[in-house]
Amino acid sequence: MYKNFYHEKTVLVTGVAGFKGAWLAMALLDAGARKIIGLDKEQLPRSNFAMSGMDQVVTYVQGDIRDQSLVQRLLTKYQVEVVFHLAAQPIVRTAYRNPMETIGSNVMGTASVLEAVRQAGTVTRVVVATSDKAYFDKGGDLYTEDDRLQGNDIYSASKSAADILTSSWIKNYYCADGIHCGIVRCGNIIGGGDWSSGRIVTDCVTALAEGRKPDIHNPDMVRDYFYVLDAISGYMSLGAELDGDGISGEGFNFGPHDHDIENKDLATRICDSWGDDAGWQHTPTQEPFPEIRKQTLSWEKANHRLNWAPAYSLNEALHDTVTWYKDWEKEPLAELNMVLLHRHRDRAKAEGLSWAAEN
Repeated sequence: MYKNFYHEKTVLVTGVAGFKGAWLAMALLDAGARKIIGLDKEQLPRSNFAMSGMDQVVTYVQGDIRDQSLVQRLLTKYQVEVVFHLAAQPIVRTAYRNPMETIGSNVMGTASVLEAVRQAGTVTRVVVATSDKAYFDKGGDLYTEDDRLQGNDIYSASKSAADILTSSWIKNYYCADGIHCGIVRCGNIIGGGDWSSGRIVTDCVTALAEGRKPDIHNPDMVRDYFYVLDAISGYMSLGAELDGDGISGEGFNFGPHDHDIENKDLATRICDSWGDDAGWQHTPTQEPFPEIRKQTLSWEKANHRLNWAPAYSLNEALHDTVTWYKDWEKEPLAELNMVLLHRHRDRAKAEGLSWAAEN
């Protein structure tokens, strides 16, 4: 897969114990990476990373990405070649309540990783994950990479700043140093292993597992809902292609086939997939804060320049997501993860997607 680029590579993943980081580490190992160095500030007991035993196959280091000397030591000690920077404070509502921690993690943490890469001298490729929230709210049209970066709420502003800082490091340092770097912007990522409250999928499956009706606070909001393994395929496709013409130094949107999904539609699909005549209820939030009402991404650039496309439809993504939440306590979790990872890969092969092709 990925033109065998990751075979025998040593890779650092920041935020490795988080929702996306755990799946990325699994996918990198499945693609033949020699060693994964994982950095995260904590490993929650209920996390997919901990429960599936990933800390036994990844060289896990507990620490803060804002500690530049720590990041730099890891890069040099293990002679890291590729870096995926995912670590961040990822919750919009948490950012609204605690702006300084969010800015410290998302902005200064990103700067710390970028500078550590520059100083270490071992890394040749870097993929930095920001967010669709980095874009200025333009009122609902598809967002492209040419749109302005200017998030208005605290979380969005932190992502805009991290995105702009990454571009600055690329232009001022990385181009001259021969380091290829790209930026990833995705919408709302869904999949098994996300336990963050305040996210619609997590709140729904938690309520349904407890026999309750999920509370949907903003049923008319419109988002991209993007399967985690499709997002990971985008990250890894970009990393593998960074030395191609017109790739390094660029930002790329990645997203699903299904656009313009209202929260109420998503909640209905989750309930249908769950079964047992499940349903949801509208419960208005008691804590209003600024949010973009409609945001969906065009991934045409990734399709044209990277030959990338997602493998799953939204219903397929929800099927495997619900499968994970229903089965994670019933069978060995590492085996369940591999079943879902390989099911997604096999679907991508059947669709003829280039990232899944065997070379």
